[in-house]
Amino acid sequence: MIDLHIHLLPGIDDGAASPEVTKLMLERARDLGFRTLVATPHLPGPLNDRYQARVDRAFDLTRELAAPLGVEVRLGFEAALTPNLPHRLERGEPATLGGSKAVLVDLPFGAWPQHASETFFALQTAGYTPVLAHPERYADVQRDPERAVDLAARGVLLQVTIGSLAGVFGKAPRRTAEALLRRGTVHLAATDAHSAKHRFMAVPDGLERLAEIVGEAGVERLTVPGPRALLDGGVVPPVPLASPGRVGPLGIVTRLIRRPSASDVPLPVRPRRGQSGERGQN
Repeated sequence: MIDLHIHLLPGIDDGAASPEVTKLMLERARDLGFRTLVATPHLPGPLNDRYQARVDRAFDLTRELAAPLGVEVRLGFEAALTPNLPHRLERGEPATLGGSKAVLVDLPFGAWPQHASETFFALQTAGYTPVLAHPERYADVQRDPERAVDLAARGVLLQVTIGSLAGVFGKAPRRTAEALLRRGTVHLAATDAHSAKHRFMAVPDGLERLAEIVGEAGVERLTVPGPRALLDGGVVPPVPLASPGRVGPLGIVTRLIRRPSASDVPLPVRPRRGQSGERGQN
């Protein structure tokens, strides 16, 4: 599996507090069946040189810790959806997912910004694919899921957090995630893990519930070919509602965790022009 949203870098944001925690997260990710992780530290505003240097050092250390485990780590960000984000990306700010044209964005949980629709459109006009992190956790989407459904209809990709389906964040996020899945508007599933604790611990239960809603093939598409296509610049269709296959919910969880498929082999890292490739696509 591929995790496009994880706060893995030590000492950078509210994620891993130390290299020791990062190592535990890597081990847990491997044991759950993840073979590629995109580290996504928070980016509340423009990426300045000081923050970039801190992130680069933490990323280098994380890759060293991941290599013996057979886990590939790429660099991305979870960027706040600010009005100037499209312009910053056009000017070359390296805030996309793994060097791709996709950008993971988040919004304030309590209030939907008035500029959101305009900024999403500006990102798309500039040639970027916006990915909205954890739509099920926004109060406005919980009150009216059609807000997220409308974004998906306009080409914004929706990424649900696996733990939401296990009730980690409460009833409202779980109910909203299930509603979006039933509408066939979800494109990606990720851990959004900040430590090696509850969000990771909830992944098996979350995958089981996910399989009950979209079936075995749906879980596979949300966690392997969907994320892969996004990183490769391909089309990521939403996963429609489906009935579980004969393997059943527990079967899909066991298969994904214990027997990762050949498609879980880490993606090759293609250095950006003028870079040595030591830090991958960042």
